[in-house]
Amino acid sequence: MSELSSTVILVVLAAALLHAGWNALIRGAGDKGLYTLLLHACSGTLGGIGLLFIGLPDAASWPYILASALLHTVYIAWLMRAYDGGQLAVSYTLMRGLPPLLVALLSAPLLGESLGLGDWLGITAICAGVLGIGLAGGLTPGRIIAHPASRAAMLNALIIAAYTLVDGMGARAAGNALAYACCLYLCEPLLILAWQYRRRGRPMLEHFRTHWRLGLAGALCSTTAYAAVLWAMTQAPVAMIAAMRESSVVFAVLIGSLWFKEGRLRQGLLAGCAVVLGIILLRL
Repeated sequence: MSELSSTVILVVLAAALLHAGWNALIRGAGDKGLYTLLLHACSGTLGGIGLLFIGLPDAASWPYILASALLHTVYIAWLMRAYDGGQLAVSYTLMRGLPPLLVALLSAPLLGESLGLGDWLGITAICAGVLGIGLAGGLTPGRIIAHPASRAAMLNALIIAAYTLVDGMGARAAGNALAYACCLYLCEPLLILAWQYRRRGRPMLEHFRTHWRLGLAGALCSTTAYAAVLWAMTQAPVAMIAAMRESSVVFAVLIGSLWFKEGRLRQGLLAGCAVVLGIILLRL
């Protein structure tokens, strides 16, 4: 658990690309809120199907699944707000830049994982690259406070750090990271779907019937990405995986620049260099 293998690195980087992909699908959706709900409804369906073949995780992981499902409910609600009027690169940067540092600080007392100097330098380099995108784009504390989408993204950073630690412990207690992931996918959207159905009613179901193929595509990206990350957390320290996962910001900036014409291509490339340096330091 003290070193990163090449396999783990490649799996986490692939998960990062998939994570940026499904966030880009939300960013490009006509109704971001309804598409986010559709994506997670499809994820829940995939999780239920997966459990039929894999079976339930060990009972020791069930409290973690419940806690994570509640945290993910808040995460989904704030994710919809973060992309409502916010740019992909800005909102994504705020949500992903802070959690690795919080996870690294808390992983020693909660998980018993101590990090060496090289590990801290690697995590710091990755976070600096991620946050540097936002700073280069003109983000300031005043702008974050003034914009509702930015405020939601910043609050979501705390939720991301919390569920990362919970899921790191839960995946290890489950005996099977994939079974844990499927059970989480099934449980996490239940509360928010019920809540949103009371608010939106028939238009929500109509949106689901019309766009289910796009929702399924996003769900496949989302479930595959997080299952890969949960598996990686059973193979290496959670703080390292949490930091490497945020390389997804570089992919998000490139997608935002090339697809949504948001700019920041140069910042994305510079951030990519910092992320690569961080991964090298973690690997060494």
